[in-house]
Amino acid sequence: MKQKTILLELLRWLCAGLAVVFLVVSFRQEPVSSAAFEDVASAVTASIDLSALQEGSVQMVKRLYGLNPSDFDGCLLYYPQTNMEAEELLLLKLRDTSQQEAVRAAVEARLETQKTSFDGYGLEQYDLLTNHSILDIRGNYVLFVVHKDAAAVQQAFRGAL
Repeated sequence: MKQKTILLELLRWLCAGLAVVFLVVSFRQEPVSSAAFEDVASAVTASIDLSALQEGSVQMVKRLYGLNPSDFDGCLLYYPQTNMEAEELLLLKLRDTSQQEAVRAAVEARLETQKTSFDGYGLEQYDLLTNHSILDIRGNYVLFVVHKDAAAVQQAFRGAL
């Protein structure tokens, strides 16, 4: 009888522990935003000077990131007008949060390519890439920005969600 009581007590603690783990994992994930892509894009682009950048086409997104914009619910790219600059802005609205890791890998690969390109001779651009670049993934939205005002862009991004 005593053994059965101990076994039931252990089982109760195990169930309570599993419930806590489930709750922690559930609440840790970023919520999906219902914000319209156009509204988020407007807030982000209004937060910085884009005069030195040009808007990217579908082909440019594919070329720079290896991502197909038609796979997402929204895509906005601004990139440098010359190869001698590193400033860049990418905003994506994911169709599904399962796309997060593929996008993260694509952005990190782009950042490493840029760092390699500017390492050793483009010191100011390399500094932008290492100290003023932000990759922020919030549920179904992704922001990647390389800009001296990257923190302001991130703040506008989070505020718009």
